[in-house]
Amino acid sequence: MNKTNETSKKFRFAVAGTGDIADFYLDFFNRRRDKQGVEFAGAWNRTAAKGVRFVEKYGGRFYESLDELTSEKEIDAIVNLTSPKAHEQITAACLEAGKHVLSEKPLALSVKKARELISLAGAKNVTLACAPFILLGQNQQKVKRLLAEDRIGNPVSVAAEMFHGRVEAWHANPEQFYTEGGGPVLDVGPYPVSLMIDWFGPVKEVQGMFDIALPKREDLSGMQFKVTVFDQGVALLRFASGVIGRIAFSYANSKTRYQGLEIQGTDGSISLSSVTAARGELRISNKDSAAWNHIEGDPGPYPASGVDWSEGIFELARSVGQGREPANSAQLAFHTLEVLLAVNEAAKTGGTLKLQQRR
Repeated sequence: MNKTNETSKKFRFAVAGTGDIADFYLDFFNRRRDKQGVEFAGAWNRTAAKGVRFVEKYGGRFYESLDELTSEKEIDAIVNLTSPKAHEQITAACLEAGKHVLSEKPLALSVKKARELISLAGAKNVTLACAPFILLGQNQQKVKRLLAEDRIGNPVSVAAEMFHGRVEAWHANPEQFYTEGGGPVLDVGPYPVSLMIDWFGPVKEVQGMFDIALPKREDLSGMQFKVTVFDQGVALLRFASGVIGRIAFSYANSKTRYQGLEIQGTDGSISLSSVTAARGELRISNKDSAAWNHIEGDPGPYPASGVDWSEGIFELARSVGQGREPANSAQLAFHTLEVLLAVNEAAKTGGTLKLQQRR
């Protein structure tokens, strides 16, 4: 990958796709007082009027086409915030043009396509990173340190609750979340799975029990649509390290008190009030204790899920400048996708799927 030789040179990025998620990225980017030499250059969107409104709000220029965007010599990186079905095509075009890329998840919709993108990035000597980047959060980093220090002994199990609610209750274009590339497994599954892989290593086998709880939905305008992917269920993961994971998913739930993540070890346990929140509540219990022996952080609720949505951009810039892989690397995204696609397949077949041993 290219290493930035001129430390004074700005690292300029643009956005491809100016949907709702793009506002989170740029809102948080603009809040940063120290931009660390990173600069927003502009955006492209298939619907021009929406893209123009975006740059009027956040600055930069509007690019009339993807070709115009990728051929801009003054742009170092492109943040791909298009719909999941478009990720692999847009990312490939950006990599072909020699741009570093941060893609929203999933990296692609198949293992084959994800592998091709990683190969292309290597051939073009550019960096490919992928959301989520919550592993960079304060709490998530602290959990990793605690595990490395054997604070709770050997971890034996981990459980996460991803009861996300009905997307159509708040999103203007919810149907995309209930078709190929969507559903809670591929949409919110990368959050807990990428964390668990970062903490416990590769997954060697999975099981899944899923169904479609609400096959017909209605958006905010009253338009009805059909759900074609699983909208609720439970995944079981067995890590090569011996840890067993459980993740509950739902896009069909109402109010719930089930949330967060918990790790059980031979000498204690760790609990996070939120999978995603960088500064959520973190609790530690000693072996056989009837209480939480240490509590810190904010119990919530958390605006924007407690995520610093600009951190992935800054990590991309840092990794390019330092000549290293980003923490939220394409390889991590690849294995995360591999696991989640296997979960979906296991849910359809009703069996256990073994993943190839990671090299």
